[in-house]
Amino acid sequence: MTPEALDALRAGASRDDYASMARLARALYETGLGPAEVLRECYGVTFPPEVFVLVAGGLWRLELRARFTNQPWQPAVPPSLGGPSARINSMAATERRLLAEDPDLMPLCGIPAVAFDTPDQVVCYRLGELREGRSTVFSLARTAPAGTAVRCGDSLLEVLHGEHVRAVRRLEAQRDSPSNRGAGSVDDEEVEEEYAALERVRELRRRADACQGDAGA
Repeated sequence: MTPEALDALRAGASRDDYASMARLARALYETGLGPAEVLRECYGVTFPPEVFVLVAGGLWRLELRARFTNQPWQPAVPPSLGGPSARINSMAATERRLLAEDPDLMPLCGIPAVAFDTPDQVVCYRLGELREGRSTVFSLARTAPAGTAVRCGDSLLEVLHGEHVRAVRRLEAQRDSPSNRGAGSVDDEEVEEEYAALERVRELRRRADACQGDAGA
């Protein structure tokens, strides 16, 4: 990769064109940069350790209660882990819409609704917050305008932890309910699977906290 070719990829990269961002990320990895440096080059901000802990943990194989976006996650996946993927997932349309409405928002994941009368949520960073060294996250209903985003936690892993705690409690309540019979009933195995997901989130938080501590040492 020549400097001129890399400059051309930089000039042509745009967040509303995932393929261009993936091409730039692959080229940056070829120069020897690591994931944190690649994301900084791609988006102009420093991402918190939790991003790279999630990627190293296998992000899409973690089976968490979240549907992760294409950006910034795929550019954060180094070639050694099979990334960045050339394919996009179903979150792409939401990413493009929110980018058009508010470029400061960086969607991270969709969290499914917990009841029929509540909407799916999208959790985002704000680039301005990241520039200030904060991993604050914001949420909004998946189909709502970007202007409705409100602060929901100090970090993505904090929000995911809370979501998994609530999921465990909901399943336990359903399992223990006298009406928990027949089709759709909750059994011990389902509760144990949700506990396992919660423990995965707790372990990821421990790793991210350790990385944060090392960075501040």
